[in-house]
Amino acid sequence: MHRTNTEAPQGERNFLRKCSELHFRRKLVKKSTIFGGKIIYIICNLKKFHKNDVADIEKENERDETYVGDNPNIDRERTNLNYHVVKPETNYWDKINKELATLQTNRKIRKDAVYICSCVLGASPEFFAGKTLSEQRQFFTDYAKFFADKYGEENIVSAVVHMDETTPHMHLNFIPITEGRLCAKELCNRKLSQLQTEVWKQVGEKYGLDRGKPNSQAVHLDTAEYKANKIVEAAKQRGAEIDEQTERKQAELTELTQAVEQATDKPIPKKKKDVEKEITALRAKTVMQEQEIKIRGARPVRPFQTAAGS
Repeated sequence: MHRTNTEAPQGERNFLRKCSELHFRRKLVKKSTIFGGKIIYIICNLKKFHKNDVADIEKENERDETYVGDNPNIDRERTNLNYHVVKPETNYWDKINKELATLQTNRKIRKDAVYICSCVLGASPEFFAGKTLSEQRQFFTDYAKFFADKYGEENIVSAVVHMDETTPHMHLNFIPITEGRLCAKELCNRKLSQLQTEVWKQVGEKYGLDRGKPNSQAVHLDTAEYKANKIVEAAKQRGAEIDEQTERKQAELTELTQAVEQATDKPIPKKKKDVEKEITALRAKTVMQEQEIKIRGARPVRPFQTAAGS
């Protein structure tokens, strides 16, 4: 008589479950690229940046040999090896403004709006071992095509591969425009896991890369993410310095205003007081003269000029 798994003894059921799990793992490993006993992963990290961050992102992404930054992993002697998969038409801001000008909307852009999304794209270091530059370029080209197809080729600001760090990786920046408006929330919020799955399906599987565990709490602080964090920190630092300067100027203005207000309550200096007395006396004298002239019926006499016939 045939028995189902649920009718089997507990020990046998556990054995069958372990065999099933082992079979699944073998299938997974067979699809993935193995290097030195390690599964090689595709990497896709995304960060959103605001208006004040754009200039710093461009400066770091589009760097040349003269660039000086905080990232200790940059080898400036190899910076000339960096190359573009998508070369920017102009500077980042001009590109962003150009695309925003095409939007058919009267809605005002929020002050805290996300103007650019920056993706750090690559794979485990072992993936690039033994690959030619042409093979590496094709990998990044496929990666860029995926994002151009998904978010619109016209919205891709730049896609630059950095070869001057520990592991080759690409910075791809795009404007989060959807349904004719700037809206990173609908494109990116809570959808990173979905994006990573799509990237793996469209790009990763082609190269035998593993997707990694969905919704994993593991943190991958690679060089690229370190740089992104430094950009945000620099922008926040500048904002704090501006706030401090504003507060200092406001304090100076308040102090000056109080000083002026308090000055009106202080005794008038003697010299100034004497002058004001003289002015008051002269005005009184002028009024008296005008009254006297009216009584006599004579015309008023101009200063430094005598009356006719005198």
